[in-house]
Amino acid sequence: MNKTLNSIDLDMVHLISAKLQAWNRGAEAAPRVAMVSGTGGKAFCAGGDIVSIYKLWKEGADTQARVKFFADEYLMDYSLTTMSPIQVALWNGIVMGGGVGVSCHAPIRIATEKSVYAMPETAIGFFCDVGGSYFLSRVKNNINLGLYLGLTGQRLKADDLVQW
Repeated sequence: MNKTLNSIDLDMVHLISAKLQAWNRGAEAAPRVAMVSGTGGKAFCAGGDIVSIYKLWKEGADTQARVKFFADEYLMDYSLTTMSPIQVALWNGIVMGGGVGVSCHAPIRIATEKSVYAMPETAIGFFCDVGGSYFLSRVKNNINLGLYLGLTGQRLKADDLVQW
C-alpha cells in the first residue's frame, strides 16, 4: 500500500467501532458479555499502528491521514471502555500497543501461558497511546509496577500478569 495505513489496522478499528455503535443503537440486541480474542496463534494483538504511522511518515503521506487514524483508534478505545456488554479479554500470545488498548479496560482479562504483555510505545516516549498513562497508573495494588512499565516498556509474561 502506498501512502495509506495498513488495511488490517484500519479494518480492525472500523469493524470494532461499527459493532459498538450498533450495540449502542439497539441495546436490546446487544450481548450481555463480549469476548475479545485474537485470530492468530501467535498474538492476541501486537499493535502495528505505530509501524503503519511511521511508514506513512517515511513515505511523505499527508499528516491528516495519520491524525485521522489515531482519532478513530482512540475513539474506538474509549468506546470499548464505556460499552454496555461486559468485556472479557482472552490474552493468548503477544498483547502489545494497540492490542492493549482494545483489551486493558476489560474487567475480566484471561492470560494464558503464552501471554506476553507490553506497552513498547512508552519506551519511545509515546506514553499517551491507547490510554496507557491512565491504566498503567492504576495497576491494582502495585503502583510501582505500573510506573515501571510506563517508564521502560518492559514485557510481562503470564506469571506476572496473574499478579496484576
